[in-house]
Amino acid sequence: MSGNIVEVLCNGSIRKEGGIVLEAHSSSSLIRSLNWNIVIDTSTLEHRDALLAALKRFDLDPSDVDIVVNTHLHHDHCSNNDLFPNATMIVHSAERPGSGYRKVDRNLNVSPGVRLVHTPGHTPGSMSVFVEAGLRYVIAGDALPTYENYLKWVPPGLNFDPDIALSSMKEIVAFADVVVPGHGVPFRIDR
Repeated sequence: MSGNIVEVLCNGSIRKEGGIVLEAHSSSSLIRSLNWNIVIDTSTLEHRDALLAALKRFDLDPSDVDIVVNTHLHHDHCSNNDLFPNATMIVHSAERPGSGYRKVDRNLNVSPGVRLVHTPGHTPGSMSVFVEAGLRYVIAGDALPTYENYLKWVPPGLNFDPDIALSSMKEIVAFADVVVPGHGVPFRIDR
């Protein structure tokens, strides 16, 4: 048993009209591992209060968070990074982050049962977090942004290479029992 617990702090959403994204807020998740409190994606400023309230429900202050993983650096996934003064900020080097980030360029085991996996397609540096916590979770960011992408088996609408994006989706689905998408509620994988 890994001892990991996955909690969704706030569900993401996306609103489109005629194929154009009008509004997007990412999901934000918490992994409580044996070693660390890890937040994956910090969403938008509009979700700031919801994020703080969710942490409080888990008896956590932002200063208790040890690691923040940004699946990529689009503003709807990292606008609340400043809330976490003690956290190591981790992002893939292909996202071209500025100073203040720990840059990774390959898969990385963060804690027992918690692994950062490079899942490019949406962006060159997109990462997902694979977690063993009883069930196998993937916190996918925009590598698998919505349940509809899974159902229809289509890559993210914004991608730099649809074939690479579909390959990343295949890796996510092969591992996961549950996917936390970048813009929606968690869903189970049908096997």
